[in-house]
Amino acid sequence: MTRIQIIKENHRVSQISVLGHAGYADAGEDIVCAAISVLTISILNGLTELVGRQDLNEKIQEGAVTFFIPETANDSISKETQLLLDTYILGIKGVEEAYGNYIKIEEVEN
Repeated sequence: MTRIQIIKENHRVSQISVLGHAGYADAGEDIVCAAISVLTISILNGLTELVGRQDLNEKIQEGAVTFFIPETANDSISKETQLLLDTYILGIKGVEEAYGNYIKIEEVEN
């Protein structure tokens, strides 16, 4: 099962961790794992390449991705960041809704 933890501080996403393999099918055929991977790499690419965030301190390993989203004083970057994060969360919740036995999302408010 893939576990995704979304940590929020003051209603703002500050960290996302994606851990484990879905186990829906064999490696190379696991559509759940592929969907989660595509969404996760897309959010990282969007934040770094489109928004210009170079402060995510991402850690990428086999079966695990964690990244931090520090607060920024730049209002435009903050809004763009939040829009992309909201889109990511919608996407992974859609995967969870369809394949809930293989993905678990936990949202934590600090």
